[in-house]
Amino acid sequence: MEEESKPAIQLGKKWKNESFHHTFDQADAIRQKLIRIWASNQAHEGMEVKVKFLPSKQKFVVKTRRKPAFDKKLEEKEEKKIGKSKQRNKKNTGGRMFDPTASI
Repeated sequence: MEEESKPAIQLGKKWKNESFHHTFDQADAIRQKLIRIWASNQAHEGMEVKVKFLPSKQKFVVKTRRKPAFDKKLEEKEEKKIGKSKQRNKKNTGGRMFDPTASI
């Protein structure tokens, strides 16, 4: 019997709910507004926006997130810290419980 290895499924970054609306036109207007704002600002580079219908609430939701590829670029730019860690400088806090051997 041969076992087939399945590739690991990598989930994308989660979407955040920006706003809720009763009609698609209202939600689409907010989506277009966000796109215009983000196009003129470099701080919002790589942002995505979508409109989704929620049947349970009978509403449309505007969702936003940063593209996962842009987050990887930001992580690559961060450098590894060199030096002593804060954990090394902390006191030993394991002795908070009552110690019966320390009695008279």
